[in-house]
Amino acid sequence: MPPTQDRDTLMGSPLAIQAATLLGGIVGIALPAYLQLEPGKAMALAVFCLLLAWIAVDGIPAMRRTWLFRNRRNEVSAAFWRRIGTKLVGLAALLGAVVIVCSVFPFFTQSSAVQWFIEASHATIPISIVLAIATILYVAVTDLIAEQPDDYLNQVGRAVLMQDFREEDVLFALRLLAIKCFFLVLMFSGGMASLADLVDKPAWAFPPLSAAWFEGLLRLVFLVDTVLAAGGYIATFKLFGWHVRATETTALGWLVCLICYEPFFPAISHAFVPYGDGPGWETVIPEGSAIFFLWSIATLFCTGVYLWATVAFGPRFSNLTHRGIITSGPYRFIKHPAYVSKNFAWWLFALPSFIASGLAEGLARAGMLAIVSLIYFLRARAEERMLSKDPAYRDYAANVANKGLLAMAKRRLASRPAA
Repeated sequence: MPPTQDRDTLMGSPLAIQAATLLGGIVGIALPAYLQLEPGKAMALAVFCLLLAWIAVDGIPAMRRTWLFRNRRNEVSAAFWRRIGTKLVGLAALLGAVVIVCSVFPFFTQSSAVQWFIEASHATIPISIVLAIATILYVAVTDLIAEQPDDYLNQVGRAVLMQDFREEDVLFALRLLAIKCFFLVLMFSGGMASLADLVDKPAWAFPPLSAAWFEGLLRLVFLVDTVLAAGGYIATFKLFGWHVRATETTALGWLVCLICYEPFFPAISHAFVPYGDGPGWETVIPEGSAIFFLWSIATLFCTGVYLWATVAFGPRFSNLTHRGIITSGPYRFIKHPAYVSKNFAWWLFALPSFIASGLAEGLARAGMLAIVSLIYFLRARAEERMLSKDPAYRDYAANVANKGLLAMAKRRLASRPAA
C-alpha cells in the first residue's frame, strides 16, 4: 500500500527522478537558448520542459499507483460535484488573492516575472481557457483518489461561501499561498536574469580554465538551480504526490529563511554584513597558477554538491514546507548538504579576498560572513524542528547520525592505532 500521510517517505526510483530532473533542466535551458527566445519565454519554456520530465518519470507512475490503491467512496454524485464546486471557489479565491498581492506590493509589481506576465497576458487567452478546463479535471480526479477529499481547498471554499470551516486549514492555505507566491516570483525573475546573462556571457565564450570561464560555470550552475527551484514551486500537484504536507509555522523559521533572499538579504548585507566589499581574490591567487586551479575546482565542487542537493529534491523542492522526506543523493550522507556546500563555496571564494584586505579588515569581513553562516545554521535547525514531527524524518536523521559522513569519519578516527 502507499505510505500514509504521517510517515511520508517517497516512492519511485531516486536515480531516475534525479536523471529526469537534470535532463529536463538542461534541455529546458538549452532549447530556448537555441531558439533565441527572450528571457520571459525562455524561462517559461525551461520550466515547462522540466515539468514534462517530472510528470513522465515520476508523476504518471505515482498517479497510477495511487489510483490502484484508492479507497472507493460510496457517495452520491451530487455531493461529489458540490464539493468540487466548493474547491473551485476556494481555488478562485486564492488566485484572486495572488492577483491582488501582485498588484499592490512593489516587490511583485517591479519584478521582471510579473511585468512579463502582464505584457504577455494578451497572448495567453487560449492557454488560459485550456488551463481552466484542465484545472476542473485535475480537481475532480484528485478528489476521487484522495484519502481525505475534505482538504484545505475545500475549507477555503467553505470559508468564502460563509459556511462552517476549519480555521487551521485556511491558515495553512494562506501560508502556502505566501510561500508559493513569493518564491515563484523570486525564482522566475532570477531565472530570467540568469538566462539573459547566459546569452550575453556564456562560459564557453571565455578561454578554458580562466577566471571568467570558472565564473561562467558558476553562473550556469546557479541558473540550473534556479530553474529547478521555480519548477518545484509550480509542481505542488497532489495528484502526483508532490503536494505540501506541512508548512513552517514559527516566526523564527520564517525569519531565518526569508532573510537569505531578496529583497531582505541585499539590504541587510549592505548595511550590516558587507563581507563581499574588498579586493578580488586574484590579488592573492594569480590567475593560471596551480593554486588558482585547485581553488577554483574546489569552489566548483562545492557548488556542484549544492546543485546535486537541489536535483535530489526533484519536483518536491521548496522552502518552509514538508513535501516528503528526501533520503537520496547527498542527503544519504548529511542532513543539510545544500547549506553546507553553499557556505563552503562562499568561504572558499571569499577567503583570498579576506587575506588581501589585511588582518583587521580581513577578520572583520570574515566575522560578517560567519554571521551569514550562523543564519544558515539557524535555518537548518528550524527545518529540523518542523520535519521532526514526521516519524520518517526522525528515522532518517537517526540513520544519518549512524551511517553519515560524520559517523564514518568518527569510526575511521577511532579505528586508527594510537601512536
